Amino acid sequence: MKYSVSHFISAIFAVPVALIVGFISINFFVVDQWIDWLLMAGSYIGAYIPIQMTTSNQYLNEMGLSRREYKYVRKHLNEANPKIKVLLSQYTKIRSYRDFKNINEINRIARTIYKTVQKNPRKFFKVDSFFFSHLDNTVNLINQYVHLVRMPHKNHDEINQLNAAKITLEELKRTLQADLRALNAEDYQQMSVEVDLAKINQPRALEHHEQVEVHVLKRSQQKERIEH
Repeated sequence: MKYSVSHFISAIFAVPVALIVGFISINFFVVDQWIDWLLMAGSYIGAYIPIQMTTSNQYLNEMGLSRREYKYVRKHLNEANPKIKVLLSQYTKIRSYRDFKNINEINRIARTIYKTVQKNPRKFFKVDSFFFSHLDNTVNLINQYVHLVRMPHKNHDEINQLNAAKITLEELKRTLQADLRALNAEDYQQMSVEVDLAKINQPRALEHHEQVEVHVLKRSQQKERIEH
């Protein structure tokens, strides 16, 4: 269950509670109308908060995060979202196929990291440097490079600077690739454990299967002897 779903679930339960309290107050108590509205609002809040806290805590426990840690991760995800969109918008400004291919790969890696952390916020702490510096450096350099590479009448020094920027983009791409590997390292380790367990259990399963076949064969032979 996602954290945001807890708000929706809480509202679903809190609205009927507020309506029931309002109906009872209006029809069975002689009070001013503003008190009826106050009771409805109070009952909504009284039902909403405990349900939201319970359902959100369930999600946080599944993720292994505290509420403060989750809000910290969400803050950085919200800050990274417009930067990811800026990377995506650069496609329309690129003229060179080589630049398009390089920036496309950078964008693909950045979006993969962002979406993976969005899906599993606990992984943020494995790639926090991506959100703190790597993404900013990449977006800023691509912005400047794409803008300047389109300028006409470039002199020799400007061309050299653009080539240096292109080399730096390659280095930043390798940095993002390292971030992605760090993000997936635990999953690969877990997969290796599963593979090792499967290798251990496979001979046992084959041995058991062979024993069953031998037992069935013996019983079949015994049955044939009895019939003869």
